[in-house]
Amino acid sequence: MSYNKLNTPLRIAGMLLITALFTNCGKDNNKCLSHEQAYVSKVEGNKTGKVNQVMTFQVYFGCNSGCGQFGSFDENLSGNTRTVIVKAKYEGCICTADAPTRVATYSFTPSQPGTYYLKFLKTPNAYSTDTVTIN
Repeated sequence: MSYNKLNTPLRIAGMLLITALFTNCGKDNNKCLSHEQAYVSKVEGNKTGKVNQVMTFQVYFGCNSGCGQFGSFDENLSGNTRTVIVKAKYEGCICTADAPTRVATYSFTPSQPGTYYLKFLKTPNAYSTDTVTIN
């Protein structure tokens, strides 16, 4: 028996094994996906604006690993106060150990003149408050 005839079944078995591994990796992506509350370190944006003008703010927040990205804003409205919590999205099974700071754009459009308060969660029990005046 020649060397090539012995190797052919092994090659086929190896290729099938590799194909099965790569196919299964794609099916369980949800195991490596989570959303966590993130804490805001800084907020930048205009503190004055006009009625019906979109107000935008750059929100800086920390992540626990290199897989962390912006997921969403959870927003609670009470009068002219907007309490905002950043939800970081962690996607990936193998992540770097760094703790990066990410940036997301938060925006709202005030419908009436007045003073608005934007409260961003900065620690488990504390908020930073930005005051925005709308004319």
